[in-house]
Amino acid sequence: MEISALRSQLNTGRLVGTYILAGEEDYLKRYYLGEIRRTVLTNEVTAVFNHVVFEGPEVDYAALRDALTAPPVMSEGKLVEWRYPSFLKMTESECLALEGLIELSAESLGTVLVFLVSDGAVELGTQRRPSKFTKRFGESAAILNFELSSEAQLASWLKKHFAAEGVGVSDEAVRALIARSGRSMTVLNNEVIKLSSYALASGRAVLDTADIAEVASYTSGGEEFALSNAVLAGNAALAYSALMDMKSKRVEPTVIMAMLSRIYSELVSVSELLAEGRGADDIASVLKMNPYKLKLYITAAKRRRRERLVEALDEICRADAAAKFGGLSGYVALELLIGKCL
Repeated sequence: MEISALRSQLNTGRLVGTYILAGEEDYLKRYYLGEIRRTVLTNEVTAVFNHVVFEGPEVDYAALRDALTAPPVMSEGKLVEWRYPSFLKMTESECLALEGLIELSAESLGTVLVFLVSDGAVELGTQRRPSKFTKRFGESAAILNFELSSEAQLASWLKKHFAAEGVGVSDEAVRALIARSGRSMTVLNNEVIKLSSYALASGRAVLDTADIAEVASYTSGGEEFALSNAVLAGNAALAYSALMDMKSKRVEPTVIMAMLSRIYSELVSVSELLAEGRGADDIASVLKMNPYKLKLYITAAKRRRRERLVEALDEICRADAAAKFGGLSGYVALELLIGKCL
């Protein structure tokens, strides 16, 4: 199914059957899942009864069937979601069970079934060479492949998002933002909010390339590993050593601050997923983290209290905001921050 066809259905409010949201771009998958929710669950009072959510790599087809057969409660619409399933290496019995669910959802008027699939958890193939999964289920279910956007598409999207925040931005500044912060729409969306707030707080309605260099987070390369290893080990001495090494290489303090923010954000995410009882495979699927890196993060997260990790991340966010709005900045601020967090 083309994304334009889904948009058309959302505009008319005519969603029916099963939707499989897959592909690399997580931001768009989450966005359209939100739009599906708003379209189906129109009554806030009864939404709590008509929004059924399951998750995990192994799909419980019996539980989904029960959820689909139960009629909506005091409403015309009902939404059943399964988050982060794996459709790899499906047995024939599983394929038959999925076909049964797709058929049932098509017959259940007002009830919509949605699978939110992590990148790599289903093989779709290409338009010319569709996979076995696409060939088998593509006619009966709406399979949507959210691919990564091109730079031109991202530039257009960014300009619209800045405009929605009440801020203008030049083509040069948009290109500079993509070059500095990368092509993840999730990261870029956060940068738009931060940069827009910065501009409006400064009494300006237009951003330029100097603002991007000053405020936008930098997506780094190899410099992060030494600092990351020190943080994961909880070793302040190693962290200070890594900081001094980056200082000697003239790495910008704002870049190092972004590194710390990213490291602790991932640590907090791993810690929270562990607290939910998730296993390593599930966490890797959700966070798109390679097994070796995940093993290090799990070890570090288990060694430190989740509350302390959250406090450290809050400290980093406050220090970052203070540095951008006239507070203590530079390497001195980073030294104090490492002392607080480790």
